Amino acid sequence: MKRGSIPERIWVSNPTLRNEPRVYHITGLSRDEIVELCAMIHSAGTGPEDSKWPPSLGLFNSIVVTLTYLRRNRVQEELAETYGTSQPTVSRAISAITPLIKKVLAPYVPTADELDERCQYLLDGTLLRSWSWAAHPELYSGKHKTPE
Repeated sequence: MKRGSIPERIWVSNPTLRNEPRVYHITGLSRDEIVELCAMIHSAGTGPEDSKWPPSLGLFNSIVVTLTYLRRNRVQEELAETYGTSQPTVSRAISAITPLIKKVLAPYVPTADELDERCQYLLDGTLLRSWSWAAHPELYSGKHKTPE
């Protein structure tokens, strides 16, 4: 796949996809996008050393479990109960799938130079300095000892 062939919605959160199947709300990806991710992992030439996801979950469910864990920060025991497996199996799935997702999606992550300067981007859970609040002492937080 070429760098630009993956839709932007895979790496940019798109709130207009609310009508996607249930899996979107827990993973951030639609069922079709997860199937595409499965295909990318298989076509990336993952060998036996990479195929260490638990056979009881399979590749698709291992990806769903991993994405749910990463996006929602759910406890592994809770995920195990949801998917009818054990916590160690969920742990093995997360440990096996996380580097594979990183490996196959790394070429599609845009660099700062590739982003449109006219747009605003939001990174979940990331605290970024935006501008100096020094001219606005009334906004200083006594609790956090910072104006931001």
